[in-house]
Amino acid sequence: MKRLLLLILALTCAPGCLVVNLNPLYQDESIGWDASLLGSWQDVDDKSSIEIERGEWKSYRIKYVHPIETGTLTGYLTAIGDDRFLDVMPARGEDRGSFLVPVHALLRLRLDGDRLELTPLSYDWMNERLRAGTRIAGLNVVLDQKENALVVSPTAVLRGWLRKQLRDGPVFGASAVFSRASAVERE
Repeated sequence: MKRLLLLILALTCAPGCLVVNLNPLYQDESIGWDASLLGSWQDVDDKSSIEIERGEWKSYRIKYVHPIETGTLTGYLTAIGDDRFLDVMPARGEDRGSFLVPVHALLRLRLDGDRLELTPLSYDWMNERLRAGTRIAGLNVVLDQKENALVVSPTAVLRGWLRKQLRDGPVFGASAVFSRASAVERE
């Protein structure tokens, strides 16, 4: 999965190619807030966009538009060391039925003015190890029925594992780069 929006699309029940977490990446005391994330963002390369709004409490309501699908997610900002992450999950408040478990996807977030870079964990890296029977040291990961890499480690363990990873190491996938819509219009 090379782009954030494909990740988000798959998060809403498409088969395979995802790294999802059973537990959230954030802890109540680690939830952050950054008003500069609010607004309209466009990824011209993918012909996609996201609208980030204030959600309930310290959450973000994220509406995405991609050529093949649109949807809404809930996101929470959290920091681990010097890195910031956005934990996204299906929109809160929507009843999706008794047998559906809302999973979390984590995206490393880098914001520099009107440039927003979101980077998921690498499905290819995890899948390669799981298929080879190689344990991912410090993390409990399984392949689910849809071939998604499902991280079942508790929140504290996942946060500790991420703290040990190199910023641009192989555990991270390809980034999606968005520009603030007003900046795109000025170009």
